[in-house]
Amino acid sequence: MRAPGERHTVTRAAAGLALVAVLALPAAGCGREPEAGKLKVAATIAPIADFCRQVGGDLVDVEMFVPSGASPHTYEPTSRQMVFLSDAGVFVHNGLGLEGWVTDLVGKVGAADMVVVDASARIPGRELIEAAGHEPGAEPADAVYDPHVWLDPNLAILQVEAIRDGLVEADPANAGTYRKNARLYISELEELDGYVKTGTSAFTARKFVAFHPAFTYFARRYGLEQVGVIEELPGREPGAGEISRLIDLMEEQKVQVVFTEPQFSPRAAEAIAAESGGSVVVRALDPLGDPDDPETATYIALMRHDVGVMSEVMK
Repeated sequence: MRAPGERHTVTRAAAGLALVAVLALPAAGCGREPEAGKLKVAATIAPIADFCRQVGGDLVDVEMFVPSGASPHTYEPTSRQMVFLSDAGVFVHNGLGLEGWVTDLVGKVGAADMVVVDASARIPGRELIEAAGHEPGAEPADAVYDPHVWLDPNLAILQVEAIRDGLVEADPANAGTYRKNARLYISELEELDGYVKTGTSAFTARKFVAFHPAFTYFARRYGLEQVGVIEELPGREPGAGEISRLIDLMEEQKVQVVFTEPQFSPRAAEAIAAESGGSVVVRALDPLGDPDDPETATYIALMRHDVGVMSEVMK
């Protein structure tokens, strides 16, 4: 089995590995029961889980691993999720290093013939943005890329195609349904792209500061400029000197908008706004969504919601 970090769309987990001890724990009392007769699909983050549901429809039972409010960078799966994964036919992750725990996780599960899908593997290298702090022009094998590709609907389409292929491999008897569902959903994503283009074209402010580099692909696609971020690495809060330099940059670039994320503390953003004397506004953009919140329950709803938040302060 190739490691999930390698850029291959679909792989199969090697059979014969011993299950970790936690897989022997009973699932009772640990959450919902899997739906009988359906292809079990494990997905890491909410957008990827939604793509799986859109393509799989009634044929799949999708388990989302990273809950709302948690960081996909540092998440640790629960014992119930490990039990689900041990019986899953497909495991889908975003790839590009977003979920650093995936390689070890899949290596612990010896589920025979489980299809492992790197949802970003179909994205051409020319479309990828090197992560902040990485040496420009590095060899592709050594490059570290920004993993937040799903926030560009055009790149999300390529992720949907990768998921479609994974479901077809795991369940070829229903290949026609998966392909049809994917075609219909891709049409909706193309409409979403048009919606976002129209919305962002009306912005008079084009620059913003983000909490961390989540919206880099979004900004590039729609002609916006993410001039800086509060945290280059998730979980590492900036020091006073870093905040001071960011404030100076914002003054120089005439940036008056800072976007936080619900998955992280807004304290640093609020400190920047306080230092600005009231000229900087802070709003929350959600890169992941929440299946329990109607405004961000699906990927398309999430993107429309975030464009609406942007419109309030950039239009």
